[in-house]
Amino acid sequence: MPPPDASRHIEIRYAKRWSVVMCAMGVVMLICAALSLLMPFVPTMGPFALAGLAFLAGGLRSLWKPRYRYDIQTGALTVFMAVGPGTKGIGTPKGERVYFDGRRILRELPDGGRRRVSTIGTNRDDLARLISALPKG
Repeated sequence: MPPPDASRHIEIRYAKRWSVVMCAMGVVMLICAALSLLMPFVPTMGPFALAGLAFLAGGLRSLWKPRYRYDIQTGALTVFMAVGPGTKGIGTPKGERVYFDGRRILRELPDGGRRRVSTIGTNRDDLARLISALPKG
């Protein structure tokens, strides 16, 4: 049974291809790190291992965690970080306005400036549902 407030949220997931590419990059970097163990004269294991773990963790997490969650009632857009437990709230709670201008999703800052909300790597169907729920601007 879905939670009672599920209908007031729109979740925008990562596109599956994005998750697969991130996982594949992580595995390739971990293989490079393992291969550098066989070659002791190449001191590059550390960066490859750290980057590989970060890409693999981000790719696996993006399979089940959404990228954005939009609250229809409050106008708040929550951004979930790909790696780590962090979230970032934008929109109404910070005095901003999130809207669709016909081409892209923008947020109007309290000082009057505008910033684009990145939609790279998002699921197209979820993005279309978000655009239909956003105010036009």
